Amino acid sequence: MKLRDIVEMATDSGNGQYDADQITAWISEIEGQVVDEVINHAEGYDMEFRDLDYGKDPERLMLVPDRFRDVYLSYVRAKVDFLNQETERYNNDVAMFDAAYESYAAWFRREHRQKCQVCFSRM
Repeated sequence: MKLRDIVEMATDSGNGQYDADQITAWISEIEGQVVDEVINHAEGYDMEFRDLDYGKDPERLMLVPDRFRDVYLSYVRAKVDFLNQETERYNNDVAMFDAAYESYAAWFRREHRQKCQVCFSRM
């Protein structure tokens, strides 16, 4: 899935109150979290995250596979609902985001060997 696809889905489901640049900033937040909390904990990965820019990166592939796209969509919806003070909708979207994120993280950890967190060395 590309950045443009997620931004379009997010704007289609919203009321058009927030532009592509704002939505991209929110997607960038979660993409950075995925790099820091999930991907870089696997062997062979040491990615340096670069913030997304909709003007330059609309064709950039997202790190989270399509089947877990709710990670992005629920996060953006939660941000919109929070700013619009829609407390009940926000709580639902956060719960959906948490479930989607945990599902993705668990899948990634099953598919990739994790880095050694505690290593012992001989003296």
